[in-house]
Amino acid sequence: MVTMQQVKNGLVKYIDTDVLPHLTGIKKLGLGVYTALAANNVVGLMEKYREHPAVAVLDVIDAEGNVDIDKLYQAVAPQFANGEKQTISIPLIGDMTVDRTDLEKLYRYIKG
Repeated sequence: MVTMQQVKNGLVKYIDTDVLPHLTGIKKLGLGVYTALAANNVVGLMEKYREHPAVAVLDVIDAEGNVDIDKLYQAVAPQFANGEKQTISIPLIGDMTVDRTDLEKLYRYIKG
């Protein structure tokens, strides 16, 4: 289990370390500003939605607000079996393709 603060810090570190260096110009500026502003709200947003039925049924956030990052990792990892890659559309930035190494980096950043 990790805290919501650890999730936030890991996401920000992943974006700062592994995404922003590959962007240029307005895309880099836009994502950098968005990340800086959104990071201030991510913990509150996670707390707000943890009681939502669609989130609660996943049983990945406990009553104290800790996140079962291992359970999430085990659920996501099969999506990258056999070297598969997944594409994520980021508004105003475009498509970003990720693979298992990205998942592992994000997991490590969150775990600290």
